[in-house]
Amino acid sequence: MDTQSGLHGELWRGRDVILGCLLGMTTGITSIFFYSSGLFLKPLATEFGWSRGMASLGVLIPMLTIGIISPFSGQLVDRFGAYRMALVSAGGLALSFLLLGIATTGLLSFLVLTFFLAILGNATTPVSYGRFVLANFPRRLGLAYGIVYCGPGLGALLFPSLVNKLLTAYTWRGAYIGLSGLVVAAIPIVAWLLKNQSARDPAEAGATQWKWQLYANKRFMLLALVFLLASIGIFGTIVHLVPMLTDRGLSAADAAQLAGLMGFAVIVGRLITGFLLDRLEANLLAATIFGLSACGVVMLASGNSELILPGALAVGFTIGSELDLAFYLIGRRFPSKHFSSLFGGIMLAVSIGGSAGPLVAGLAYDAAGNYLPWFALAACSMLSASILSLIGRLSVFREGLANLAGERTAAGSKIDAAVHTIARPEH
Repeated sequence: MDTQSGLHGELWRGRDVILGCLLGMTTGITSIFFYSSGLFLKPLATEFGWSRGMASLGVLIPMLTIGIISPFSGQLVDRFGAYRMALVSAGGLALSFLLLGIATTGLLSFLVLTFFLAILGNATTPVSYGRFVLANFPRRLGLAYGIVYCGPGLGALLFPSLVNKLLTAYTWRGAYIGLSGLVVAAIPIVAWLLKNQSARDPAEAGATQWKWQLYANKRFMLLALVFLLASIGIFGTIVHLVPMLTDRGLSAADAAQLAGLMGFAVIVGRLITGFLLDRLEANLLAATIFGLSACGVVMLASGNSELILPGALAVGFTIGSELDLAFYLIGRRFPSKHFSSLFGGIMLAVSIGGSAGPLVAGLAYDAAGNYLPWFALAACSMLSASILSLIGRLSVFREGLANLAGERTAAGSKIDAAVHTIARPEH
């Protein structure tokens, strides 16, 4: 009873951390930019005469840039602090949206501006906000992060419909300016909630200098590959979901509404995954969730209108779980003093997959005139991630057995020494 009270008390004491990080993640680059990108594809392609593959470069460039910059951003967070980096980056994100609305004149300017958006907004991610969670919730780490990462779920719920209304009323330029205003409005609230909150674990005192060799750790490399493959299938499907649905005959408003419903799946995925991470083995949970996403992709590919909603929700559930799993695995299985730098490496893998997926999906559509080849590739990618998660579980299991055997050997040596001491005759 006391333990349960203590666990709930931990969440209550950290309520400002949860609220501040939740709002920061809702208006961060992985939420407000990602969940609005798909709605800008057709308007931009129509105005400038781009193909969908060309328009998808507007997602490829920033997602790839986010990944490349994230390890460096993580090191800056580890060095200068999560609070400062998160707020400065939010201001850069707002400025970038404003420039997209007023300074885009063609493909080159659009790609340059999205590139700078990725650089300036790079720390509005778990690289910064995850440190607050890791430092303040030692016993409810999975659930606390699951709640915080409902931010992108709220973004998936709110932004598609909001952006669709802005596009209708003010065109794509006004929609970008509106997104800039939303980020600006959130900054002072996040600053107030997180101002006096710790973002460092006390055990980090005297942290050793970061070494790039940590990225060569076999367990880390396997983890990065899992999330690379998962991100290819997830992001490619979600970014093109609205065009996929409108190609099936749905109106833009109905497609945006359905895309918004995924927000519920994302939120549910965050909370359920966070709850289970504190109770179940993370690799087995990851394998199950990625397998569920593969089933969702197959449902979308079936052409059955009755399976569109459950298929989209299954993929949305995985979005609600993916980075939660990565956060937990990095936070629990690697040194906390290097959390932001290591998580930045995972963000690199996620961003490579997240940028390649939409581009390949767009190119597949341009080549085949439909998304069927993409659905096949996405399903295979998700299944591969599921299988590799099981392989990672076996690796952890073997290491656990080795550690247990080592502990038993050490204990046996101590017992033998004690017996020898007792049996030794006194002089």
